[in-house]
Amino acid sequence: MARPAGAGEQTKKRIALKAKSLFEQKGYSATTMDEIVTIAGTSKGSIYYHFKSKEELFLYILELTTEEWLDKWARSSEPLHTATEKLYTLAELFATDFQNPLMRAAEEFAGSESADPDIHAKLLEMTRMHYPILRQLLEEGMSSGEFEPMETTELMYIVLGLLGGLGVAYYDLSSERILPLYRRSIDILLRGIRKK
Repeated sequence: MARPAGAGEQTKKRIALKAKSLFEQKGYSATTMDEIVTIAGTSKGSIYYHFKSKEELFLYILELTTEEWLDKWARSSEPLHTATEKLYTLAELFATDFQNPLMRAAEEFAGSESADPDIHAKLLEMTRMHYPILRQLLEEGMSSGEFEPMETTELMYIVLGLLGGLGVAYYDLSSERILPLYRRSIDILLRGIRKK
């Protein structure tokens, strides 16, 4: 009897979601395929049917997480009317992103030496998912007169550096202080780019 259409993708996602909880708890390196087999309630063959390696499985989890983030951004930004409002909302999403326990495992994964250059290329591609969102937001702010006209790509890198760099605060500050810190960073940024 043939499997129903989409059953393979459902199985793949189910395995990934179970594995995600392990990666969040234990980190990337400490999580073994045997543990993933146990928590997923499936055979090792089934896992290897869908993912040729632990690296590929983890990358798939990151891809699903990226899709969720993009959906969250679309829902959050849709009702907003100004680029300034969108910039604050983007900062808030970055702030909550760093509170995600999967981020620690992702940092560990990114620092690991995978032999597969395709995996590294996909990981790099995912780290650039914010580029078009931020570029569009900045261009919108400049064309509406909210922001001073300036070179968009340079400003995009400055804003990404600011938002990404604030992630180090999670090692030193309580989670209650993180969101206000991100909002304050946008206050300061706007002093420099807001149209006079």
